[in-house]
Amino acid sequence: MIANLSLIAAVLALAGTSSAATTTTTAATTTATPAPLLTLKPFNGTFAGDYPTTFEVAPTNTTLAKQWIAQYNTANITSLPVVPFTSGGDPKDPNSISADACDWTITNCINKDITVCPIGVWGLTYDDGPTEFSTQLYDYLDTTEQKATLFYIGSNVITNWEAARRACGAGHQIASHTWSHQPSTSLTNEQFIAEIKYTEMAIKEVCGFTPKYFRPPYGDIDNRIRSLLWAMGYTSVIWDYDTNDWQMAPGGTRTLAQVNADFATWEAAASNDTTGHITLEHELYQNTVTAAIDNLPKLAATWKLMPVSACMNDSHPYQETEYQLATMNGVVTGMSSATTSTNTTTSSNTTSTAAAGASGASSTGGKTSGAVAVTGEMKVFALVAAAAAAAAQMF
Repeated sequence: MIANLSLIAAVLALAGTSSAATTTTTAATTTATPAPLLTLKPFNGTFAGDYPTTFEVAPTNTTLAKQWIAQYNTANITSLPVVPFTSGGDPKDPNSISADACDWTITNCINKDITVCPIGVWGLTYDDGPTEFSTQLYDYLDTTEQKATLFYIGSNVITNWEAARRACGAGHQIASHTWSHQPSTSLTNEQFIAEIKYTEMAIKEVCGFTPKYFRPPYGDIDNRIRSLLWAMGYTSVIWDYDTNDWQMAPGGTRTLAQVNADFATWEAAASNDTTGHITLEHELYQNTVTAAIDNLPKLAATWKLMPVSACMNDSHPYQETEYQLATMNGVVTGMSSATTSTNTTTSSNTTSTAAAGASGASSTGGKTSGAVAVTGEMKVFALVAAAAAAAAQMF
């Protein structure tokens, strides 16, 4: 009991639960939520699917998983070894990873990944939601009619489905961030397929659509994972500016002032931009949401802010093409009568943008190396997940 109580205390601390945080949350939730821009199918919170335990690697021996694996794990998947990681979040033997793997964690190698938007545009993205703090961020975004790309963890969609459904209806771009937030290259082909498909299933139940965009947890991706994503119809999105906001408490000692200073540096250098940008931010806990809200006004004064799909002019970022999202070229969010997929167009745009990202990534001042990102954030996320799981067992 003592160990479980300690873990419960840890998750409360990690979630930023305090009197101040509670007050902020309460105030935010009093804001009137605008009418949804997308018409979602009814959902009452009762999940029909049989889902894995939250924040555990998705199983590969269920009937559904076996069907998915048989469909996608074909001879066309790039053959590369699984990368073992230490408990601290480092690849055990980084020198054994070949250059042919194009492993972003090790070398920041890009292969058709989206890393930047066109010049003058800021791809606004938030990872790890939906969480108990997400509604504060969504409230603020509603007040400015601002949309973002939200990379959702399947486990969190199950737990915080109401926040997910609100964001889906509001016209934010919803994308995948796996089921349990493991380094992608540490998973077998079968495990990775299950992680993606269970997350798809959760988002589909809550919102009625299936994402076509994916961000690898910790930015950990290689050509084996990419080929699995391509087989499943996904485009991978990384970033060129990293806020390192997850290092703020409870994840570390980084301060809001330090995060704000990085934003100020990027804003001051905007006149010298040769590309637009895609940022890495999180809706993970109170401090990350506070940092996001604090910096949005200055970002909006410097760049055109939009979801990644908008800066790619992809009005159909879901497999179900009746859902249409706004784009740079004038498409308006709403329900569409389109019946054909836009995969071909998206693929073409992705390739050209990825090429721009590859040329600009090395000179981007705010970029954190993949290895550093995996090591630090993985430790934080593992503690959050462990504490949350223990708390769930207690109540």
